Amino acid sequence: MSGGAAVLERIGAEINASEFDRLVVAAMEQMFPARPLRDPRRDLSTSEIAVLQQGGFDLKPQPLDSAHPLIRSAAAYSALLASSLSVSQAAARLLVKDSRIRQRLGERTLYGIKLKAVWRLPRFQFIDAGMVPGIDMVLPHLDPSLHPLSVLGWFTSPNPDLVYGEEEQPVTPLDWLRAGYPAEPGSELAANLAELG
Repeated sequence: MSGGAAVLERIGAEINASEFDRLVVAAMEQMFPARPLRDPRRDLSTSEIAVLQQGGFDLKPQPLDSAHPLIRSAAAYSALLASSLSVSQAAARLLVKDSRIRQRLGERTLYGIKLKAVWRLPRFQFIDAGMVPGIDMVLPHLDPSLHPLSVLGWFTSPNPDLVYGEEEQPVTPLDWLRAGYPAEPGSELAANLAELG
């Protein structure tokens, strides 16, 4: 068993290695421009380059290696896609028909990523016995143009407006909902996120 297949099995991803490879390719196609990244100095005047370099900016093109932000984002996006559920897997988890999942995707009460003609539903919105409580009330308020990594980041990052417990430590929107708190504060924050975007 390859390292990738072992990780997929360990996290419970219901996807085989060839499907994972297809998702990686699709993620790379979405993340990278059709043409190679240009040297940023080609678009700047000599004086602009001098000012930026004086300010400490490194204008040399970054190699597309494992440290490059686009490569790291593409890897994170691939992992998100690979660990997501298909429409039929989500339907089985929620004990509904595939058509109901597609309907909810259209209503935006389920979050999905469409790659070509195939939907993937990220696992963060699910629990063992269904969905995270109240998440269906928050999802419609998120700007549909947000990148899936931004959506995941918002749901999994502590928010200073969501606190509970004696110490009132900020919690993530996902933890807020999982703890059974009302969805309205998360819905308001999601709507505000759209306004800031």
